[in-house]
Amino acid sequence: MLDRTIREIIGIQTLVRLSPHETVAEAAHAMTLHRVGALLIFDDNDALCGILTDRDMLDRVVAPARDPAATTVEEVMTRDPVTIPATATGLHALRAMNHLRARHLPVIDPSGIVGIASVRDLLRAAVDDLARDQGRVDDLWEGFPV
Repeated sequence: MLDRTIREIIGIQTLVRLSPHETVAEAAHAMTLHRVGALLIFDDNDALCGILTDRDMLDRVVAPARDPAATTVEEVMTRDPVTIPATATGLHALRAMNHLRARHLPVIDPSGIVGIASVRDLLRAAVDDLARDQGRVDDLWEGFPV
C-alpha cells in the first residue's frame, strides 16, 4: 500500500457529484444511497468547488442544530479542498491526510477529478498487503523443518 499509487488503490470510481445549491438533507440522502462518506461539490461551471463529508455535516449541521432541509451544501462544505494526484503513493496520501486532519482527498489526474481517496481505502489496501505478506511468510516457513 505504501508504494502503490492512489489510482491503484481506489480503482475506477463513479463520482457522486452535487451542486452547492442542494440541501444538506439531499446530500445526506445521496451519501446513504451511494454508501459514501463524502461528496464532491461542483459549481455551475462544472469546476470542483468543495467537498462535503459526513464529519462536515456532523460538526456544521447536527451539532449546532441547523435544519438540514433548510441548510444548503454551500453553507457547510469544505471549500477548495486539497487534492492529491492519482500518481501519489498511499504513503503520500496518509501523510497528507494526517497533516490536514482529513479523511477524504479528491484525486486528480490530467483529465480532472477521478475519485476520492478515503482513509478506509488506504486501510483496506494496507490490510490486503499485510495478508499477502503474511501468506509469503507462511510459505517461507513451510520450507523449514520444524
